[in-house]
Amino acid sequence: MMDTERVRIITEAITYSRRFAGNWFVVHARPGSIDPLAVSSDILMLRSLGIHVAVVVPESAYPELDALAVDLRKALNRDDLTAVVLHWEETRAQDVARQRPRRWQAMGESAAVVVVVRCAEESSREAALTLAVECGAAKLVLLEPDWNPAALPVGGPGQPAPSADEVRPYLPGLGPDSAAAAAALAVGAVEAGVSEVHIVPTEGNPHPILLEIFTEAGIGTWIGG
Repeated sequence: MMDTERVRIITEAITYSRRFAGNWFVVHARPGSIDPLAVSSDILMLRSLGIHVAVVVPESAYPELDALAVDLRKALNRDDLTAVVLHWEETRAQDVARQRPRRWQAMGESAAVVVVVRCAEESSREAALTLAVECGAAKLVLLEPDWNPAALPVGGPGQPAPSADEVRPYLPGLGPDSAAAAAALAVGAVEAGVSEVHIVPTEGNPHPILLEIFTEAGIGTWIGG
């Protein structure tokens, strides 16, 4: 990222932080969707603005994500910040309630949490949604390597955030792929009470969170309440 671009982002972020300081952002990372060092620097930027962050990554069938969780934690740990790796072993609906106190304890003790979900990728998105609702997250950010903002005619770069009702009619035309599943979950998250959801393409974007959230146009799709 060029120095001038970074300065512009930081300038916009100062104003932005006044709105979200003290809030939680929940980020879901798909396999292959992020570079741990680059995304960790984005998260540290959020933390410098007083924003708490939980990063959710799936584990099942992707053993390399154990390394991803460790790399994230190492990159996030600083003298003034400790990132907690929290394993979410949800297999039944009742497990959500049983594990909630442990999640809340971990999130209460740290401003940055890496949540490793021991389930399929689709279920890990649901875990991210559940976590976002539990902590009253201001934003749910879905990092998707193959997301194309042009797939939806609303909510793209430079456009205002549409409501869930405005997006829902377009969902059947997206097909059965992972990107369509992300869009459907984004609509469900807004309907469940999450204020804003961002679907962010990561391919070719080394700092996707900063570019989406702290630039005027953004690079992905966002949906609001």
